[in-house]
Parts: sequence; C-alpha cells; structure tokens
Amino acid sequence: MSIEVSKKHISLIRAGDTIDHCGKHRTVCTKDIKRGFCGITIFGDSYRLGTIPVAVVGYTD
Repeated sequence: MSIEVSKKHISLIRAGDTIDHCGKHRTVCTKDIKRGFCGITIFGDSYRLGTIPVAVVGYTD
C-alpha cells in the first residue's frame, strides 16, 4: 500500500477525507468541519484562514 499526499484548500475538504493533521492521519467527519464567524475550521484549526493548504492523504494499492 502506498500513500499519496496532495494539497487542497480548506474549503474543498469534505467529510470522509483523510488529512494529515499535526503529524497524524485523521479522517474528517461532518462534526469536525465548522463554518462560523471566523471562517472554516477543521479540528479547530483554520489553517491560517485558508492561506495554508491542507495535506489530503490518499491510500492506493
């Protein structure tokens, strides 16, 4: 199994995506994505209001 990492804007992350967050691979759930007054956050992190891309992890055989 190989791992492919791609970068996406925080607004393109959806529930079910696996991301690299703080050095760990975590699957994003609907409750983990918040759209509030300060913009979009995932696991409480705004990725500097969308200026830092989110590392999306993909697993392939």
